[in-house]
Amino acid sequence: MTTITQEQTCSVCGVKVVDDVVQFSNGSTGTRARLYARVCQYAKKPECINQDKELIGEVLQEDGFMEAPNINFGG
Repeated sequence: MTTITQEQTCSVCGVKVVDDVVQFSNGSTGTRARLYARVCQYAKKPECINQDKELIGEVLQEDGFMEAPNINFGG
C-alpha cells in the first residue's frame, strides 16, 4: 500500500506544509492554526495556501506569540 504525501509551499511566506504539518523555517513543526495565528491572518494575500478555515481548525491563544514580559528599566 502506497501513501501519497501532500506537500505545499506557500508563495507568500515560503513555509512548507506536508500532510497538514507546518515546517517553519526556524524551530519545531507546528499546525495550520499556529501558522494562521502567526503569519496568515496578517499577510491577507489571495495566494496564501492557509486560508481554508476547515483545514486551519481552532486557533488557540497559545498558537500566537506570547506577550513579552514588562521590563523595568529602574527609571
